[in-house]
Amino acid sequence: MFEYLYGTVEYKKMDYIAIDINGVGYKIYFPLREYEKIEVGNKYKFYIYNYIKEDNYKLIGFLEEKDRKIYEQLLKIDGIGPSLSLAVLSNFSYNKIIEIISKNDYTTLRQVPKLGEKKAQIIILNLKSKLKNLTYTEEETISMDMLEDLVLALEGLGYSKKEIDKTLSKVDLSVFSSLEDAIKGILKNMRIGE
Repeated sequence: MFEYLYGTVEYKKMDYIAIDINGVGYKIYFPLREYEKIEVGNKYKFYIYNYIKEDNYKLIGFLEEKDRKIYEQLLKIDGIGPSLSLAVLSNFSYNKIIEIISKNDYTTLRQVPKLGEKKAQIIILNLKSKLKNLTYTEEETISMDMLEDLVLALEGLGYSKKEIDKTLSKVDLSVFSSLEDAIKGILKNMRIGE
């Protein structure tokens, strides 16, 4: 299993690139939105999602780790497979997806080919519960990594999922500049509520 691959792009097609690492070529599928950013002959680091299903093994790569995180969340939704998840990320950036979810904008989400109204609503509903504490601003979005790390840290300190969700629903995470600040702020908030 690969966490990431770093190498030289030997060639690119509309839906995949071949990346050379020490003489071995890896075929990596990627969101079409990244096509213009990737230049043949340059080195790139791709965060890899290893898609394995029976006789099918694909490497799906993202230039940013937050895009891979959204992709993984999309795959967890019933009826949303690897191709449709990749299509969502081919159409929208991470920030745009967060904006769509925060505004319940399933009309915009339906611009993804083969994504009907019902599936668009299911995606927003599912991702909203995972990203409910993210606030969208044009300049900056709290990363999903920070939210996940924050929840893991609080669980590690013995707080229940219910306590964490209740506290996070009352707190604006965008006021914190780092994970450490967020943990301190949340703990202070939890103590006040006790």
